[in-house]
Amino acid sequence: MILNRILSACAAVCLLASCGQEAKKEGTDKKTEQRNANVPSKDVLSLSREAQSRIGLSVIQVKSRIDDVEFDTTGEIKADENRVFHINSLTNGRVVKDSVMLGDLISPGQKLAVVQNLEVAKIYANYIHQRHENEIQMQMSKTRLALARKNFDRLKRLFNEKIAAEKDYIKAESDLKLEEETLFGLQEHLTHLKEETRALLSAYGAKLPSDNRVHVVSESPITTPRGGMVIKKNVTVGDVVNSSDPLYVVGDLSQVWLNMAVYDKQLEQVKEGCAVTFTSDSLPGKIFHGKVSYIKPGTEDVSGTFVARAILSNPKLELKPGMLGQSKISQTGKESFLFVPEEAVQKFAEQTFVFIKLGTNEFKKIDIQIAKRIPDGFLVKSGVNEGDSIVVKGSFELKSEMLKDAVASGED
Repeated sequence: MILNRILSACAAVCLLASCGQEAKKEGTDKKTEQRNANVPSKDVLSLSREAQSRIGLSVIQVKSRIDDVEFDTTGEIKADENRVFHINSLTNGRVVKDSVMLGDLISPGQKLAVVQNLEVAKIYANYIHQRHENEIQMQMSKTRLALARKNFDRLKRLFNEKIAAEKDYIKAESDLKLEEETLFGLQEHLTHLKEETRALLSAYGAKLPSDNRVHVVSESPITTPRGGMVIKKNVTVGDVVNSSDPLYVVGDLSQVWLNMAVYDKQLEQVKEGCAVTFTSDSLPGKIFHGKVSYIKPGTEDVSGTFVARAILSNPKLELKPGMLGQSKISQTGKESFLFVPEEAVQKFAEQTFVFIKLGTNEFKKIDIQIAKRIPDGFLVKSGVNEGDSIVVKGSFELKSEMLKDAVASGED
């Protein structure tokens, strides 16, 4: 009996010792696992006002924001083809004067070049010839008119004195009127000749001289009907030109096109009316704004790149055709999310969280689910509510403090 009691007592002692060792081992394993994972043991932190001031802690309220679609692409400035025009010579000829350079600003009516024009020479030579003949005939008509008037005056006096016959008086009167009409017709012919020649010369940009010079004009000036910038030049002094090839291409660059590359996967997000911004290294600090006005319906590029076009105002003519830069296309979305700044969001292991201010000195870690990253922060699906006060500046320091507490707790 005594022996049985002794054996039972020994077994109990061994069992208790074994249980104690297993409990101690389990506690050690949990601490090791917690230390290795660095999992925060507390979600609420306290931070004195002095510590908050030292790290410059700042808080903002959570607000909702529309999920705007926005992406970056490349853009190239093009002249607005609706504001581009070509200047041609109206006839074949040799350029004897060239007054403008590529990139020059020109005004309406400005003379750009002078072409030696055979047609102008023919028109002016014909005018001089006809004018000379007309002047001779007018001089002869004036002489005949003077004689007719003198004869009429004499016969009129004789007729009144009953000396000349009536038929002689009537014939003298008729001859006078005939010469007057002839002279009037010659004067009218000279007027019509001048107007006709002036019209023919103006078609070639030439003008009829105001004086009666006899030198034949053969030069045809090339003038511009509108103002703008010379964006292409195909002529210089000595070139022989024709009427089919443009000598100058002029564009009104007060408004330009911005052609942007859009990939097929982005095409669904681009609509007419989308806001556009354009920047270029050529114009540091300058931002130009516009809206998508046209989307090319197809692409000939094997890479599958489409073209979206925006119209940019360019009153100072800073944007030049061929200029490259960065474009941003934005479209207002239909769904709204809560927005948190990037500085407020912290990550640890697989957790993404922010700190909400509970009271004067208390802050709580709240896990969040991110919907989308945007340039200045994140759109959040869940975790915070509109109006929550979240820590922005100082959030990283709170995370560091939380991890120190977790490590200290794991070592105890």
